[in-house]
Amino acid sequence: MKKTILTVVVLLILAVSIFAVSCSGAKVGTRKSDTVISVSDNMTFDEKEWVDYLAEEKSICLAKDGITEYKIVIPFSEKDILEEDAVCLAEILRRMTGSLDGFEVITDGEFYAGKFISIGNTAYASDITADGVIYDGFTIKSTEENIYIKSSDEVDPDTAKDGVINGIYGFAEDVLGCMFVRNDFDYVPYAETVYLDRLDITDNPDFAWRRIYQYEVSQDGWSKKIKSNGTGENSDIGNDANKYWGTWCHSVFKFVDPDLYFESHPEYFAYIDGKRRAEYEGSDTQLCFSNPDIYPIIEAKLAEFIEQYPEAKYWDFSINDNNYYCVCAECEKSYQKYNSRAGALIEILNKLARRFPDKYISTLAYLYTKDVPEGIVCEKNVNIVIAPIQTSQLYSSRFGDNDASAEAKKMIEGWSAVCDNLFIWDYVVDFKNLLMPYPNFAVQKDNAEFYKENNVKSVFHQGSREKKDEFACLRSYLLAKQLWDTDTDVNALLGKYVTVTYGDAAGYIAEYIDIMHDSVATEAKELDLYDAPQAHYGDYLSSENIDKYMQLTQNALDAVKGDDELTKFVEEIRINVLYAKMYENSWDFLEKEKAFEEFKTLVVKHGIERPYEIAPPDMNEFINDTYPMQLTLIKLYISLCVIGGIALVAAGITVSVIVIKRRKKKS
Repeated sequence: MKKTILTVVVLLILAVSIFAVSCSGAKVGTRKSDTVISVSDNMTFDEKEWVDYLAEEKSICLAKDGITEYKIVIPFSEKDILEEDAVCLAEILRRMTGSLDGFEVITDGEFYAGKFISIGNTAYASDITADGVIYDGFTIKSTEENIYIKSSDEVDPDTAKDGVINGIYGFAEDVLGCMFVRNDFDYVPYAETVYLDRLDITDNPDFAWRRIYQYEVSQDGWSKKIKSNGTGENSDIGNDANKYWGTWCHSVFKFVDPDLYFESHPEYFAYIDGKRRAEYEGSDTQLCFSNPDIYPIIEAKLAEFIEQYPEAKYWDFSINDNNYYCVCAECEKSYQKYNSRAGALIEILNKLARRFPDKYISTLAYLYTKDVPEGIVCEKNVNIVIAPIQTSQLYSSRFGDNDASAEAKKMIEGWSAVCDNLFIWDYVVDFKNLLMPYPNFAVQKDNAEFYKENNVKSVFHQGSREKKDEFACLRSYLLAKQLWDTDTDVNALLGKYVTVTYGDAAGYIAEYIDIMHDSVATEAKELDLYDAPQAHYGDYLSSENIDKYMQLTQNALDAVKGDDELTKFVEEIRINVLYAKMYENSWDFLEKEKAFEEFKTLVVKHGIERPYEIAPPDMNEFINDTYPMQLTLIKLYISLCVIGGIALVAAGITVSVIVIKRRKKKS
């Protein structure tokens, strides 16, 4: 009997526990990510050990006691393409070894019989093969004491040029131990003597096209150093500076322009609320994809674009940014046939892909075209851009254990089954609060591996177009490394990054990163793209944690006092912590006001122009109006509480006096 009662009690306790968890909004047994961020435990990089290793005698002596016999040779025929990056390598090697005039850059048109680093298809490298190189990968080889950096022209001559440049910076990072950690700072170890083992390296990216859309990445040539090969220049067609793209996205009206066709052929456009429309409620609508007469117009326009921009490899034909799709009888038939509104669109893409087999024909799986059509397979050169707008930054798409990640998982796996070329349009910052601490490093590792497993060839990580948002450089560097190699050890990379970037402040910054990520992983229910600080008062932005962040960043500033560069790097993080303090879950007016004063000084010093991307206030309005109003409301609330308290005390005294008087009268 006692045993039975005990069993019932245990079961009741379990039931209550499960009910409590479910009531808290979390799922039982949900899996967020397999990656645990732990920077402090991985700060093992020791520059002295690395410099001592380089000084140990090996097969190739690149420099000895600051003296080198090497020159850098580039092809005369590709001087305009490779010279800038070859010169950058020369400067890195001079800075590294202390050589004042070594590593001169010459072309293979000049006679030279000494030791060299050959870059690209020089006359010296004619016997060096690049077998096994794909996409914009590279090979680094040595014969005797000469070094060769090459890519493969057999894949694509234009891509091969990128591959050679990737090889230049791959040599600097992977062989010499440098790190291109920021657009305004390269870590270069100082080693007057550099010996290298014989080299036979082939390094290929896991994704063919990679772009980190972040302000800093497009500055100072940093995109090349971190191999963000999708960063380019704008074209007249409007490719939003995405390299190798002609048209970019939301492009259907570029092919069938309503200004040219709507008046004479309204049937080309969406049927909505009983009539054909090219505009609805102030927005462009969509094309009527089931109308066969639009295809010849689309094909002819694409042929015209390709003739104008023959170097572009990717051409987008995708819906406008809304749900104003056609509901005519034929479009509804297509919907019934494919159980998806993307079916008629994919029919058009397949025709274009067959007509232009040397180009990738791309479209968006987005809004009403996100669902995979049944009974249709994409041509080999069709590219599907998956854009799950409500992406989770806490739950990996690999496991799909909350609504946002489940939606992304369904889209990726579904389209992977019918298409050989998937493109992920990912979102990686809090667009409503660009300066708020945002610990989302863990989920990206799992997602990158999941993408690779599912035919994803291209990734667009959308960060911020604004300057110096939260951890802009660290996040960009980390993402770029994972796009090149999904097997990247994230914690080892973070450990070295923090060590070489923050100097004597590194330990404090590592602890700050660790506390945030541990708290969000264990306590948060979600990390959304539009979170306000209030969403995390119970986890990583609790008052207790913010106090720790304030102390850690102050300790970091004290540790690097007198070093202007390191102070700048730490102050960028301090700004994020001050922003969190300003919105802390407390009525501590004086501390918030103090944090705001420091915040104002630092954002002006660092040239930060906007606290938000999707809301209207710029930084001037924020510091002059928006946040002062917040402080005024706090002050008013405190005043009301004080006045209310005084009124209550006064009322209490009045009541007491009345009671005493009445008692006296009775007595």
